[in-house]
Amino acid sequence: TLLTSLAVASSSAFAADYTGGHADIGVALEGGTDFHLHFHAHENAVVDGVSLPADEEYDADAVTIVVPDSVSQTLGTGIAATGVGDGESIWILPQSNPNTDTIPFLGLGTEELSASDWGGITFTLGAVTSPSGSGDFSLWQSDGVGGLDFYFSTVDASLTENGNNTLIAVAGGHDHYSFGFSETGIWAVELTVSGTHTTLGALSDTQTFEFNVVPEPSNAALLLGLAAAGVMVRRRRV
Repeated sequence: TLLTSLAVASSSAFAADYTGGHADIGVALEGGTDFHLHFHAHENAVVDGVSLPADEEYDADAVTIVVPDSVSQTLGTGIAATGVGDGESIWILPQSNPNTDTIPFLGLGTEELSASDWGGITFTLGAVTSPSGSGDFSLWQSDGVGGLDFYFSTVDASLTENGNNTLIAVAGGHDHYSFGFSETGIWAVELTVSGTHTTLGALSDTQTFEFNVVPEPSNAALLLGLAAAGVMVRRRRV
């Protein structure tokens, strides 16, 4: 009975929770041929309540990115690309560093790639699963003059800068964006990264990242129940 309960429980109950500090959805070429997306937590990022003493990397499905209620905003005027209308709420991981352990400062990182080996690195938004099935996810940057440049929008790809839910980054660096969610609960966001290597040619990888917008107490309660029962939950390898 316990094993059956574990099988149907939310995956976020067993992944490591990232709750603050600097981290990136990163891309790397390891072992000369392994081109892949992953989660890169920088020094002092908070994972499972611990401030990391050094950088750590995790598989995409081993971490849940927590979006706290403190980042919610009520829009006086709706923004079409977010799917959020006048007077409605949106939860936003900020583009600028919040300088707190209670809000993730999440970016997209290509610093593990050598700039001399690549042209542009393209991030493409894939399938997005929202808690209700009708929520909207979006990603944008401030344009520096009071406007917003959208790169991802589940509302309508034509509302994004490239018109197709893509973002082109430079190899060898990283940047930060605002991540917007129109409702609370568990989200699954699929991303594909692609690029052309000078000798290996075209490479790509697709991974799904989990976000928990305003976590409910049920996850913590489940973990406490498992601890009381003496059950060991094996985490995916870092």
